[in-house]
Amino acid sequence: MDKNFLEFWGNFLINTAKEQQRMEDLSKWMQQGFKGFDELTAMFNKFYGLEQMERDTPAYMETWKKASENFMQSFNDCIDLMGMVPKDKHMVLIKKYEELKEKVSAQEETINHLRLLLEEKKTESQKELVQGFQDLIEKQSKEFQETMETFGRFFKTDTNKS
Repeated sequence: MDKNFLEFWGNFLINTAKEQQRMEDLSKWMQQGFKGFDELTAMFNKFYGLEQMERDTPAYMETWKKASENFMQSFNDCIDLMGMVPKDKHMVLIKKYEELKEKVSAQEETINHLRLLLEEKKTESQKELVQGFQDLIEKQSKEFQETMETFGRFFKTDTNKS
C-alpha cells in the first residue's frame, strides 16, 4: 500500500471515530468519483499532492486519475486485509450463486426425469424378459406334448403289431 493512502486512511479513521457519518460520506464520495464532499476531496488532494497543482490541466487530470486508481487499489487491499469483500464483488458472487442455483435446479429436474425414463425402460425390459420366458415355456410345453403324442402313437402301433 502506498504511504499516501495509509496517511489518508489513518487520518480518516481517527476522524471517523468521532463521526459515524463520515463512513457514509466516504462511500458516497467514492461512488460519485471522488466528488461531492468538499472536505474529503480537500483531504484527498492534500495527501496525494494535488492541492498545489493547477486544476483542469492535463498534468492534474493524469495525476488525479493515477491517485484515484492508487487510492481504490489500496482501499480494496485494506478491505481485503480486514476480511471484507467490496459490494461490487459481493453482488457478482450473489448473481453467480443465483445462476448456479437455477442450473442445479434444472439439472436435478433432468436427472429425475431421466431416472423415471430409466425405470420405465427397466420395467419394459423386464416385461419383455418375462414374456420371452413365458413364450419359451409354452413352446417347450407344446414340443413336449407333441413328443409325448408321438411316443404314444409309436407305442400304440407297436402294441397293435404284437
